[in-house]
Amino acid sequence: MSAFERRNIVSVSWSDHLVFGEGDGRLTTIEALKRRMDCWKQQLNAGSIHWRCTRDRLKGRYYAAKGYQHFFKTGKSEIDWDDFKVVPELSHRRGMQVFLYVSLFDEGWPLLPEKLREVSYHNRMHYQHVSWQSDFSRTNPEYTVVDRTLRNHQWGVLCLGYPEVRNHLILRFIRLLRDGNFDGLFLCLRTQSRPAEHADQYGFNTPIQQEYLKRYGVDIRNEDFDLQTWRDLLGEYLTRFLKELRKVLSTEQVKLAVGVPRGSVLGPAMGNTTLQWPIWVRAGIIDQLIIDQNSSKCPSMWHELWPMHRGYGYLQNYLNGRCMNLLEEDIAKTYAPVFDGKNTKLYVARQWQERSKTKEKEFLKLPGVAGLVFSSFRHDNPGPIKRNSWIA
Repeated sequence: MSAFERRNIVSVSWSDHLVFGEGDGRLTTIEALKRRMDCWKQQLNAGSIHWRCTRDRLKGRYYAAKGYQHFFKTGKSEIDWDDFKVVPELSHRRGMQVFLYVSLFDEGWPLLPEKLREVSYHNRMHYQHVSWQSDFSRTNPEYTVVDRTLRNHQWGVLCLGYPEVRNHLILRFIRLLRDGNFDGLFLCLRTQSRPAEHADQYGFNTPIQQEYLKRYGVDIRNEDFDLQTWRDLLGEYLTRFLKELRKVLSTEQVKLAVGVPRGSVLGPAMGNTTLQWPIWVRAGIIDQLIIDQNSSKCPSMWHELWPMHRGYGYLQNYLNGRCMNLLEEDIAKTYAPVFDGKNTKLYVARQWQERSKTKEKEFLKLPGVAGLVFSSFRHDNPGPIKRNSWIA
């Protein structure tokens, strides 16, 4: 089977392997990585790898409550090789492409007070008493999305209305790409941040306020306004960022892939920001679109994230099915017509679904579907998956 016929993508969250994996599934050695890559190629029909950038590649700060140690530091201490050098080399040797996997809305958060951590936490398994936050987010709190009162922020989610934010992120991604021979950049729009209390809570930063006032003569912080035009404006800034990023990536000869939830809004846990993915496809801004992602569940261990915070008011909600079609129907009626005749490829995320060879074959036969995306951790670590815990 040729590399072209290997249609699927394997998504590798290396930090999860290092901390929670077993045997070769920990990916601590180059030899183990070679063996697993061969398995991904043969057993998952993978022609591409999305290799997730670990926190230590970014400029940030780890936090741990008294008596706790940040779990990731323990797993990473065993590594004496550079994944940015090794992974592209091994991938290309096997005829596979490799995209650097980065997150757009995942800048982390400061450690919450102890009393709050008891009732409000990301995940009791590993992110209750520790945290991480990027230096850029920590030193520039004004860039974090804010509510109408200007008192509450959704830590970890930056407002793309600021040129400074867009420029910083683009420079960060280019710096990371130049550390390895990557074929592309996979930009994931998931977030691990605490969910909004309601879907239209955040998005009132100064650039948004000023642009809305300029266009419509209404102050969104102090007057009634049309919610949909505001949601669309937020979506425009996401599209602007992708255009600016694409322009720079083109000079680097690097492809751009974007991962989104299914539907027309960002959805849980962020809000009703319009996803202008048809524009991205028709204008050739992106090379790949991966749909059906989920911000509320860990793709490796499937533990619920922020289980006590779900929010309400979403135009579409993949958690409860509100205003959502069946996946097959959406692909055939909503996505396929837009992708028809375009260079952008459509992929379907399957990290949050039980494996079913029958359904996977059916999805690959649907119009417009170029391939599926699988979790390497779930494929490589049956023990922790079966136990629903990394502790043997």
